[in-house]
Amino acid sequence: MTKILTLKDALALNRRSLLKAGLGAAVLGTFGAPYVVTSARAEQPLAGKKIGFSQSYATDEWLKAQRQDLLAQAEKHGFEVSVTDARENPAQEIRNLEDLAVRGVDAVVMITYYAEAVQPGVQALNDAGIPIIVMSSALAGDGQFNAHLAADTFGTARSAGEYYLKALNGSGKVAQIEGKPGSLVNQARGKGWREIVDANSGIEVVAQGIANYSRTEALTLMQDFLQANKEIDAVYCHNDNMAKGALQAIEEAGRAKEMWLTGYDAITTETFEMIAADRLRGSFLYPTFGAEAIEVAAAILQQKDVKKEIVFASPMVTKENLSQFFDADKKLRIVPPVDMAALGL
Repeated sequence: MTKILTLKDALALNRRSLLKAGLGAAVLGTFGAPYVVTSARAEQPLAGKKIGFSQSYATDEWLKAQRQDLLAQAEKHGFEVSVTDARENPAQEIRNLEDLAVRGVDAVVMITYYAEAVQPGVQALNDAGIPIIVMSSALAGDGQFNAHLAADTFGTARSAGEYYLKALNGSGKVAQIEGKPGSLVNQARGKGWREIVDANSGIEVVAQGIANYSRTEALTLMQDFLQANKEIDAVYCHNDNMAKGALQAIEEAGRAKEMWLTGYDAITTETFEMIAADRLRGSFLYPTFGAEAIEVAAAILQQKDVKKEIVFASPMVTKENLSQFFDADKKLRIVPPVDMAALGL
């Protein structure tokens, strides 16, 4: 069984001082960490190895699923996982990464929405010689990493643009709701889609705004869009959370029959049921990378060669293919086993 131990989040020592002094886990352990997930010792060669897991924040439904997938896979190896959540604070994220460096974890799996800002934390891990497995957005600057797991976000966004052209028969008024501006994935979702729709004179983007991947912010933003535009045919949302907020505004305004929406992630029961009910046209699946990142970390710790860049497919989930991704009877997301061959392992 997995046990979660919550420790006091009170690091009185300056992390940079500790790093410069070369102090390790024995010292920092005295002061604690956000929380540690330990597994019953598995009969595995890597049981007891320490993995640091860093997220910029953890309130988004996709990030929650990512954490769940990662911890479930880590338990199979008997890993001890130190989980950190920066709560959307880049300075805190830097401190979290520095803490992991001081604690002397064996590897770090991380996802950041602030690639530029958190470079000092990445450098601390590099200086400590700790392997880094990056999920989703790439690192910025000169930060070194061992593996990067991602989807072809730009290519998927271009496919989304092609879908809009076809579904609208090359003519229509559309709105766009973006996520966090600092996210490279968010930027690619916008750039790829706009390349296609902007090249077609029949498609007009009549409204565009930022909702930071927030359902509540998307609700408010869509209310503004509806007030300002008497005609909207479709809404392109950079994640499902925002699509749900936008849909709420549309339905409350009594305009659901006028337009359709798509999102990204395809991760929750709510999303799948909305697709099944024709409330959401579809969602472009975005893998969590959590289980796969753990397998890559395990390979690195066993000194196996791993691919530097590992790219995953990101298909569109629609009502027609929904059964491949969602068990409607059990109301569960269908999680395929880790494809070791696809990881090059």
